[in-house]
Amino acid sequence: MITEGKYRHTYTATASDITPLYRLTPNALLMYFQDSFARLMTIHGVAAFDIIKQRRMWVITEVQIDVQPTVTYWSEDFTVEIWVSELTSLRIYCDFRIVRKDRSALPLASSKNEQLIASGTSQWNILNLDTKRLETTDFLADKLTVVPRLMTGSHKKVRFPKAQSIDMQMEHRATRLDLDFNFHVSNRSYVSIALLTMPDEVLSSQTLSSVTVHWLHETYLDDTLTCRMSHIDDGSYLHTLTNSEGVVVCELMSRWQSQTETADVSEVLNRDL
Repeated sequence: MITEGKYRHTYTATASDITPLYRLTPNALLMYFQDSFARLMTIHGVAAFDIIKQRRMWVITEVQIDVQPTVTYWSEDFTVEIWVSELTSLRIYCDFRIVRKDRSALPLASSKNEQLIASGTSQWNILNLDTKRLETTDFLADKLTVVPRLMTGSHKKVRFPKAQSIDMQMEHRATRLDLDFNFHVSNRSYVSIALLTMPDEVLSSQTLSSVTVHWLHETYLDDTLTCRMSHIDDGSYLHTLTNSEGVVVCELMSRWQSQTETADVSEVLNRDL
């Protein structure tokens, strides 16, 4: 459903979407946001399977997500709201919100009574498959409605600090489970690999509060990725993935906050479905 340029789609959380602390996983946040993006582009006739006919391909290069400490249980519905917030000559920016119904709201309350799960912005480009160069967005101008509401301070690229030391390092060989339909390692796989370097003591007591990802280069089946994690002075974590040639293919900055309360399992089992 599109209202005033914004598209909304409701999903149902599955068991694999939920962390032990009853939060949507980073993978789920990315998956449902990107699925909503694909649905919005399908409505406008410029989805991946539409533009491939002109030898074009969508490429996501950056995402910023602020995550709220909002619990989400198995089989609960949540809604992704997404819109094109800026269109430049080479870039398409899409901002988004992920929300759930406010449990404290009255049964007949309006849809305004929602709890925010996450929000953010993303940057996309159009790649010409023959030249491997970025194309202009001219052909999108009369198809996409721009709603200039930003969920972050600006669309300026986030600069990551330089790591002073390496606190954790691991290698990962790309398998078929990591690939997308283009036979590249999918953008969500990079995030999952990067977050494997988080210390257990952080994961057991803290929950993700924000993540910013820069996707820089493609990798493929059987490529070996090395992920290095550095704890930055401001409390954030920098995750850098390189290929076997030492080229940085993805950078990720994650921030975490203390988990003040964990829902009892009885609340999950006894809630109304």
